[in-house]
Amino acid sequence: MLGFSFTLQAKSNKEQPIATENVTSQGLLIEEEKPSDNRVDEIQDVIDTMMQDTASWLDNIVDNIVDNNSDTNPKKASARGYIQLGWMPRTSDWSELNPKFKVRLSLPRWNDKLSLVFDNDDEDEIKLDYEASSIDQGSETDEFNIAMQYVKKINDYLNVKYKVGISKDQLFVRSEIKRRWITDRYHVGIVPRLDYFHRDGWAPSIKGIFTIPMNDNLISFSTSWQKFEKEKYSRKKIGLYYVSHNSAEKELVSGIQYFNNEYSKETFLVSIRQRNLLYKNWFFLEFEPFLEFAQENDYRRELGLAIRLIAYYGAN
Repeated sequence: MLGFSFTLQAKSNKEQPIATENVTSQGLLIEEEKPSDNRVDEIQDVIDTMMQDTASWLDNIVDNIVDNNSDTNPKKASARGYIQLGWMPRTSDWSELNPKFKVRLSLPRWNDKLSLVFDNDDEDEIKLDYEASSIDQGSETDEFNIAMQYVKKINDYLNVKYKVGISKDQLFVRSEIKRRWITDRYHVGIVPRLDYFHRDGWAPSIKGIFTIPMNDNLISFSTSWQKFEKEKYSRKKIGLYYVSHNSAEKELVSGIQYFNNEYSKETFLVSIRQRNLLYKNWFFLEFEPFLEFAQENDYRRELGLAIRLIAYYGAN
């Protein structure tokens, strides 16, 4: 969907809280931290510390399994991810909530290319960096996914990903190739993928991307196809987007999309998403007004607004 992919990893923020100046009775200037800013930093620091400690604990388990000299590998285990709280009032439902999270643990003692992923959002596996969480009312966010992920980087334009774990309440394995062609005038990408689910069977998919950079902005066209063995119809998506980087703190994505789901029901969607940096480099607010025409609703016009708070954490 339109917007931003939240698999982008935020930098660890160790900056001091914003300070204000105050004058004492002796006329000396002192710095006074804003209580609200300090509390926000403390919450983010607690979450980040807890996740980094979890990554280190899991990484150290390997020492109890194999004879591994930690001094030979200077890299430290790390954790990164996000927490998202969303509310999407629309014509037919004014109380739709959409909480999501993702945790990715890098475990260098296990393998430099191996990571452990926990989330309730599998959508970002097949969407673009500037696409958002699904606006579809049928999207499920109460399913817990866990997987081990191995990424082999061949070069700057080609990598291979393998994944095994639990998704959609069933065991699955995945093999994926990402290939890119980049010039000054355009970017092209293709992502063929093959999944196998314990209950749903084979699920091949492919995604194609064509992007034209325009200074700090870009125009992008994408199309994807996916077919689950136990589903009668394939899933299709086509999107045209214009991404405008107004500043380092703001980004605007406009676009139109076409969907055809597993029941061969069509949906047309037009939306505008604005992302604003609220605090430092890790806390964002997004607004996305949208206009939807779904076959299931006899293509009746439906208005809505997605509002999301996103907090990132993690080390580089």
